Amino acid sequence: MGDPVEDAYEKSKREKSTYVEVENDIIDARLISELKVLKDEVNTVYSKLIANPYMAPDLVEDARSTLVRTAAVLMEYGIPLQHEGRKKTPDDIIRESLAQLAGLLGAKGAGAALRAKRSFQDAWEDLTASENFVIYEDEDADGNPTGEYYFIDPETKEEFSCDRFGNPLED
Repeated sequence: MGDPVEDAYEKSKREKSTYVEVENDIIDARLISELKVLKDEVNTVYSKLIANPYMAPDLVEDARSTLVRTAAVLMEYGIPLQHEGRKKTPDDIIRESLAQLAGLLGAKGAGAALRAKRSFQDAWEDLTASENFVIYEDEDADGNPTGEYYFIDPETKEEFSCDRFGNPLED
């Protein structure tokens, strides 16, 4: 046994992170190691699912848990989970909600939710295709365009913010 300070220094040198360089980015080897462990967990889940699809109620939850842990690991290492500047569209939010709903209600509930989504999309397309659908551009007090758009629902006379093509904006 040597000097405790020397021992601690030597130990820290051994534990020092190794890095992998990818297109001028340095990726911590511990991140790669953790991702490989999570990948193995997902592969195991799929192997069990292929062997016995009736294990799905348990295995889907395991896969969901692994995906959440994967996101947490990526965030821990400062890896963005969404492209810079990309905003979620209403369709993205609906898809995520449907996936969660399917987990709660099962296949029949998810099917009903998908039919409701299609019905909403059809109603939206009917509204935007009608002759009464007009997109207006906001103006400031001097009558100059502000670059913000809206439309008025012909049935309710309610104003809705939209882009210049009539797609509703997220709140």
